[in-house]
Amino acid sequence: MPHSDLIPRAVRLAPLAVALALSLSAATPAPAATVRVAVADIGFTDSSGEMRDQSAEHEARRRALTQVLRTDIGGDAGHESLALTCEGACRLDAEGVEALRQRAGAAGAAYLLVGSVHKMSTLVMSMRVAVLETGTGRLVVERLLSFRGDNDAGWRHAGDFVTREVVSGLPGR
Repeated sequence: MPHSDLIPRAVRLAPLAVALALSLSAATPAPAATVRVAVADIGFTDSSGEMRDQSAEHEARRRALTQVLRTDIGGDAGHESLALTCEGACRLDAEGVEALRQRAGAAGAAYLLVGSVHKMSTLVMSMRVAVLETGTGRLVVERLLSFRGDNDAGWRHAGDFVTREVVSGLPGR
């Protein structure tokens, strides 16, 4: 009787099975860590000169846009959103952004999203957003977009676009 017949087949194949399992586990990437993004309250300015007071409508849209960004960025696989609130819109001058960056870092966020909408006329609006690393202040994503429609649909469309741009611009994508 040959020597190999004395050793059960399962025992002879065990080293091969272990090697195969190890190679498969090494080839499978580890799940990516969740990236926390602090989303500051979005700002709003209006230089359109329109006679009708639309401040209540704009405030509601500003809040809704902020919430859409927080929800949609946080709903993307691999990202978690952290609300960074201010009284009204957050200050976006150098000092204000620095304070926000420090608050975001202290809260455990790796990135900070800041932005503002500017209404230039009845039809044309622009939105500028930036994403900074909280540890270094390095600019990771910056977008300036124009959109039409000072209505809920126009603002929502702008928010959807910004979400896609921010998520695709974050490291690891």
